[in-house]
Amino acid sequence: MEEGPPVNLTYRELDVLGLLAKGLSNRLISRRLDISEKTVKNHLSSIYFKIGATHRTQAALYAQYVGLTDPGEAAPSDSPALTARERGVLGLLAQGLSNRLISRRLDISEKTVKNHLSSIYFKIGATHRTQAALYAQYVGLAS
Repeated sequence: MEEGPPVNLTYRELDVLGLLAKGLSNRLISRRLDISEKTVKNHLSSIYFKIGATHRTQAALYAQYVGLTDPGEAAPSDSPALTARERGVLGLLAQGLSNRLISRRLDISEKTVKNHLSSIYFKIGATHRTQAALYAQYVGLAS
């Protein structure tokens, strides 16, 4: 997937998208690029529109797909042992589903989904959904 973006993103939008895909918050992106958080939000709105994404996780997965990130950044060198249920939760998270939709799909409570996500984050060294989704794509759990 070493192809360039098929949509016409500006250089600044590519910068923002690349940092988002590395798991940076809007605040950290704004600091890194020396722009305001409002400007970051504006760039993200434009990016989402251009690539057809509805949220950060989809945008981050798109960035990885088009080669804006190093796939190795998304995962530790040794894969942790995730349970079958954790792999299921992670796969659905990587598809962009909310905790509520994951709980409905797996017929478990939202609290149980949150518990599984906490365990997953700890095992893979992620701090939020976007990093976990990138990890899922890296290890082949995202479909």
